[in-house]
Amino acid sequence: MKPTSGLARALAGLAGALALLAGAPTAASAQASEAPAAPPRAAPYRIGIITYAGGGGGGTESPVKRELEKLGYREGENVVYRQWSGNRNAAIMPELARELVAWKPDVILSMMTNAHVAVRDATRETQTPVVLWSADPLETGVIDSFRRTGTNFTGFTYEPYQAVLHLRLLKLALPDLTCVGHLYNHTYAPAPSTLRDLRIAAGMMNLQVVLGEALTRDDIEPRIASFREAGCRAFTVGPHELLNGNGQMIGQLALRYGLAAVSIQGSVVNGGGLAAYTPPHDRGWPVMASMVDRILRGEKPEDIPVERRLGSPLVINLNAASALGLTLPASLIDEADRLIE
Repeated sequence: MKPTSGLARALAGLAGALALLAGAPTAASAQASEAPAAPPRAAPYRIGIITYAGGGGGGTESPVKRELEKLGYREGENVVYRQWSGNRNAAIMPELARELVAWKPDVILSMMTNAHVAVRDATRETQTPVVLWSADPLETGVIDSFRRTGTNFTGFTYEPYQAVLHLRLLKLALPDLTCVGHLYNHTYAPAPSTLRDLRIAAGMMNLQVVLGEALTRDDIEPRIASFREAGCRAFTVGPHELLNGNGQMIGQLALRYGLAAVSIQGSVVNGGGLAAYTPPHDRGWPVMASMVDRILRGEKPEDIPVERRLGSPLVINLNAASALGLTLPASLIDEADRLIE
């Protein structure tokens, strides 16, 4: 005769109690034993962090540390961090990178292009493993390919074909678009590849590209005005700290001149740009942590492909669309990860 459900629960509870007394693993203890643990080592791991931006504990390093802690790397116990921050001063980056390498870290976390270039030069002899976030590590010259980096660098970056995404969005918003401007600064390492990709995408969509280079803040408005004078109704914004730092102004100028602006900078879309495909940071920090763990367990950075499949969160400014007199397709609005309205 089968026991009743109440009796079965009682018997199960009794078995669990006996297991505890006998020292046998329970479901809870088995689950705890499966929690991630860093590979054991007598001395704490050293992880150096270098960023071209500022530091202070609230930047990109904080979420990566949290993700590493989930993998068993506990600060002050089995891992030690040190950070070098350039505060957007390119001149000091080489010295900071040399100080970092002299500290003899097991792995380096590198944030932003100017940091990568400095670390590349500082690690030529040591080949210290580097995990990075980068707008374009291939164009920057720190990897040989995305699939097999061939260097001491790996990490994550934007998904491919950003230019196609930008122009597709503009064509959906402005079906009769024939001309698109491109605001850029050639001095930034990823700028040439961005321009090449834009021209290829424009050729596919039968669009003319009008270039407007801004080397200073004072150049920005005349270049945007030139897009309007050329008959363009939209423009894209290339990668550069000058453009990101003045994104609010660029977005406002886009509205003033009646132009739809698409960029990778959240500052532009917040200021009045139509849309932005922003960096996949929130999806990338766990990837960086996982790569650090893999390297500390013996894998080589050159054998870990750069992650490019994270997507780029789309932000659409519906207020800007309304001000420009645009009626966006419902399907395009549905693609957005965030709407400004």
